Amino acid sequence: MWLTQLVERNSQCFPDRTALVDERRSVTWRAFHERTTALARGLSGLGVRPGDRVALLALDRIEVLEAYFALARIGAVFVPLNHGLTPVEVAGIVERTGPVALIGEAALLARHPDLPVALRLAVDGEEFATLGEGDDRVLPDVPDDAPVAILHTSATTGRAKGVTVDQRSFRSIALGWLAVARPADDITLVNCCPLFHGSMVVSLTYLAAGATVVLIPGFKPQTALAAIEANRATHVWLVPQMLRFMLRSRALGSTDLSTLREVLYGAAPMPVDIYAEAAEHLKCGFRQVYGMTEVGGPFVTLGPEEHPAPESRPELIPAGRVIPGMSVRVLDADGREVEPGAVAEICVRGPGVMHGYWDDPAATAEITTAGGWTRTGDLGLIDGEGRIHLVDRSKDLIIRAGQNVYPTEVERALRAHPGVQDAAVVGVPDPDYGEVPLAFVVAGDGVAAADLLAHLAEHLAPYKRPRRIEFIDEVPRNPAGKALKRLLRERC
Repeated sequence: MWLTQLVERNSQCFPDRTALVDERRSVTWRAFHERTTALARGLSGLGVRPGDRVALLALDRIEVLEAYFALARIGAVFVPLNHGLTPVEVAGIVERTGPVALIGEAALLARHPDLPVALRLAVDGEEFATLGEGDDRVLPDVPDDAPVAILHTSATTGRAKGVTVDQRSFRSIALGWLAVARPADDITLVNCCPLFHGSMVVSLTYLAAGATVVLIPGFKPQTALAAIEANRATHVWLVPQMLRFMLRSRALGSTDLSTLREVLYGAAPMPVDIYAEAAEHLKCGFRQVYGMTEVGGPFVTLGPEEHPAPESRPELIPAGRVIPGMSVRVLDADGREVEPGAVAEICVRGPGVMHGYWDDPAATAEITTAGGWTRTGDLGLIDGEGRIHLVDRSKDLIIRAGQNVYPTEVERALRAHPGVQDAAVVGVPDPDYGEVPLAFVVAGDGVAAADLLAHLAEHLAPYKRPRRIEFIDEVPRNPAGKALKRLLRERC
């Protein structure tokens, strides 16, 4: 009952401290505890039972976390839905997970009138607001190894998979992370990442430390900046692309960001130019968050004290060291551990790892080694001091005439050009070399392909250089900030 214990403990220790803030209201830990308990009783009274799945469809707001904690209290399984999905995609997830209820914002629920659920509740309606008031029914004890959530992956390569996790996973990740991050007792975290994604574990982890978490309903740079200022935030959780947009916002210069202590970033490598610019403007520390929904969320971190000096212009920032309680190895295709410093696949084991993909044992077996290690799909290495360095996604690796080309290396070289705003590189078939790189670039006016190819000639060996460069208006990305390279390959 980790999530229940978390709320009970914080209500006891910090009853009048603000737990959550959104654009409508704020709640203290005492009020949050009382509300989640009442909501759990109300949902139980409506027939939601332990093991039942309940889907949620809403923008980030306090009621979403109230529902998560209430469902966990009765042993039900919450299934967050990406509000940006099409009706067909939502229907597919509902069909696969079989929820008994759908909780969400009325306007979003109206987009999906035909979903086969017995119960619908609008979080912005009166029934939800008063549900459970005066109900004193006894709630069940829920073991920590019972499934608590089905979190769907980012689906950068295809259909999203439902990752089944339990409260033990949340607990182990939180305690391991907090042992390393050692947060102070007065943290206010602005959460820029969606609560329907595995990245929500970061917010749950800081809530476990008694922090105040500020929710914003969909990322906009000016909204994030305003939330930091208005709440005197000490921490902000975002992806590098969000940070890029904030640095380009006209509101940056007029916003008081002096209370910031740490920028937590993850989901994608931090471009060195953005890191240097952000360090200059924000004058705070940076903490890298490397995680994966299948292993419980963030399991590796690089703290502010270990980040390279921005002025040193590092070629690549390490992902960091594994948190206590989780284990990492670099394994080859046969599941054998490679020598220190050798590049192979990052694999993880520990109590944070998922139960498996919901109703998909074949996919679960595919991601699991014979020794019980979970494959991340990331290529990387571990240096002599235990730091994990990410090289690329194994599925994105380009093999050109037997030579490995890592798209992230080419993307870094492209972004080093002052006229390039963003870039993504994919492999395309070639009759002579098997596969060659193709670069998609977002650039300023006046930048020509010849300019970029000349620039790359100074930074990359010939076999690594793109065969051609295509200019696009925007690199397609999912809500976690990861480039959707399958969409780019479809354009080839």
